[in-house]
Amino acid sequence: MLYKVVYMNNNDSECLEAGKSGADGAKKLTSLRGYFQHRLAENHRIHLPATFKEALLNRGVNRLVIIQEPECLVVYPEDEWQKKEEEFKKLNLENKKVRMYLRKLYSTLEDVELDVAGRFVLSDKFIKAMKLGNQVVLLGLINFFEIWHPDRYRWKQEDWEQEFDGNREFVSGLLEKRELDEEEG
Repeated sequence: MLYKVVYMNNNDSECLEAGKSGADGAKKLTSLRGYFQHRLAENHRIHLPATFKEALLNRGVNRLVIIQEPECLVVYPEDEWQKKEEEFKKLNLENKKVRMYLRKLYSTLEDVELDVAGRFVLSDKFIKAMKLGNQVVLLGLINFFEIWHPDRYRWKQEDWEQEFDGNREFVSGLLEKRELDEEEG
């Protein structure tokens, strides 16, 4: 079931559905972005930030795909994961390295459904593997988000800050190359 968010104005009448604007043609929020520190409930339930819920609602998504990586959990909205799977289908499954990669990837993967309040439950497997306690960090990265142990996130953040300028130049170069390729093609 897809949840619905409705904003109320001062006299308690329905005003706007999440993601819609009073101005015609205004863009809806569809990106998952931002840093959020959240409490993990005893039953391992995570309540998504309001902006994440709004973005998922605007995309028509109520299922997530969670993948365990070495340092964090990566969470894809179902629509983004389907795009990745379409790319995987183009790979040569006869190639041993491709199969090994996909085996490992899919062995860590779990599908979860959002409840009407925009919450989902992390499995014991993920809690133990990531050594998660009662706090987690959610980091939105445009089309997906990550779930981090707060201590590990702070430790990695120091590395990221030291490498930021070099990484910014690298990303700028990629964007410029893509722009040139699009102009030529």
